[in-house]
Amino acid sequence: HQIILGMNKIILTFVSMIPKIQELFQSVWGVFLVVIGYVANFFGGYVMAITAVVTCVVVDLVWGILSARKQHKYAQSELIKSTVSKLTAYGTALLVFIFVEKLIHFEWFPTGVVASVICATELWSISGNILIVNPNIPFFNIIRPALKGEIARKLNISEDDVDDALNGLINKK
Repeated sequence: HQIILGMNKIILTFVSMIPKIQELFQSVWGVFLVVIGYVANFFGGYVMAITAVVTCVVVDLVWGILSARKQHKYAQSELIKSTVSKLTAYGTALLVFIFVEKLIHFEWFPTGVVASVICATELWSISGNILIVNPNIPFFNIIRPALKGEIARKLNISEDDVDDALNGLINKK
């Protein structure tokens, strides 16, 4: 008897939802909310990967602007264009890997690895900018020899001139 009463409550709940669902689909905002809900559900398991990539790109933008200011260059619009381009490219890569994971039901490896590689790439760029802004930061000084190529590209100089350029930035303070 308890089971039948419980089933009746469940059936009544679902039946009472039908008019509300019909109402939802009768307005543009209702359809919009359904689409947003679907998209959020689709990407729900990938929030950390997407957030990490976006955060790393934005942090690189901030350090890039600080680096440009340290060099007395005006590069904000160029850096913003580069950031939009990176977000588009990285977003495309993540989207493709999310689709592949969903299609083959292999939901733990490719997107996480791709996001990790993207974040590591951005960290490399961030590290170069940090050394341009403040060449004396100990941790980044340890990896400075590995970052010479990155710093040279950012300063538009040869790798042989990186140490002199960073020393010049230290002396400008």
